[in-house]
Amino acid sequence: MPNLDYVYDQEQNKILGCRKNTVDEFYLRNVVHHLPDMKRTFECLIEYLKEDGEIKIIDVREEYFRTNVILDTIWYRYVIPRYEVWFSRHYRNYFEILESLGMKKVDYYIQEEKEVSIWKKSFKS
Repeated sequence: MPNLDYVYDQEQNKILGCRKNTVDEFYLRNVVHHLPDMKRTFECLIEYLKEDGEIKIIDVREEYFRTNVILDTIWYRYVIPRYEVWFSRHYRNYFEILESLGMKKVDYYIQEEKEVSIWKKSFKS
């Protein structure tokens, strides 16, 4: 299937127009630090993944997080005021959350100020 953009309804914690267990991959670029409740959001995404589906994440590394908060504040509050855009002011370890939900990290590498990680859903032991 071609690439599709999905709309996540935060209030209902579901993906609009999508059936559960049908998605091959979610690609989250510069998204994780904007999730108020990472565990709840990841639980939702996992429900929509096929077995062996993946979540690919590119997000700011912990060492660069303070700088990112400053840039997000300037960007989303002054340059293009979008007060609905939430961002954490503290680094939160999403690795622990994904592992606690049964996801397996299958790849990880650093790309400048970003970290790239790939997580696989699997029902197999």
